[in-house]
Amino acid sequence: MDRKIIRSTGIGMMISALFIFSAGYLTDEQTPEGQNALADDEMVIKTDEYQSLQNEIVEWEEHVSALEAETEAPAEDITRMILSVESGMTSPDISSALYSNGLITDEEAFNEYLTEQNLTDQIQIGDYDLNSTMSIEQIAVLITQ
Repeated sequence: MDRKIIRSTGIGMMISALFIFSAGYLTDEQTPEGQNALADDEMVIKTDEYQSLQNEIVEWEEHVSALEAETEAPAEDITRMILSVESGMTSPDISSALYSNGLITDEEAFNEYLTEQNLTDQIQIGDYDLNSTMSIEQIAVLITQ
């Protein structure tokens, strides 16, 4: 009797496995008529969601254009000079040369920055390519390296 029970159980399990497999096979691959299967990189969105995304794209493009317009300075507005620092020049001499060439707007602010940062004794002799887009800090770092 033990053999009959084991055989019956085995046959029952095989029949149920075939039934589950066939049900899954028949229902899994079919798509309703009129619908196309979507690729992995596709999705369906509603019209109002699409319009909202389009409006957001336009806003970002305008934002990027505004930022580009801010950062683009005409070439004629940039002043460039070669600063020649010679032996015996002091920080007021250098700030005067920078101010007269339009690289800085305040001689005193440049001198104060050099003094506050203890850079007045670290100014190096040499020629430095400077332009009006550089800050006081950038100029100071360049001439004291």
